[in-house]
Amino acid sequence: MHWFERIAKKRIDEAEAKGELRGLEGEGRPLDRERLRERAEDVLHRMMADTGFIPEEFRLRKEVEAKRAVLAQIEDEAERHALQRHIALLELRANIATDARRASARN
Repeated sequence: MHWFERIAKKRIDEAEAKGELRGLEGEGRPLDRERLRERAEDVLHRMMADTGFIPEEFRLRKEVEAKRAVLAQIEDEAERHALQRHIALLELRANIATDARRASARN
């Protein structure tokens, strides 16, 4: 057994002895096989969504989608151009946030 697994097992045993693992959501039900196949990144995103946290990159991408829907309805060329520039800036910020998240995940 790897040292990390021994530490994890010890902490789980201690929490169980204190009763801290009772009454948890899903207790007594079988594990969801789909969730067992999730990547660590998928689990992280699901946990953040469950707590109401939306990462910057996802918030920006939603904003881009909303702006594109508005862009399709604008007829004034100058206004369209200004909104296109704003969308490009939002996409750039979203890409920077994505790259930063990926870089921190590698470290």
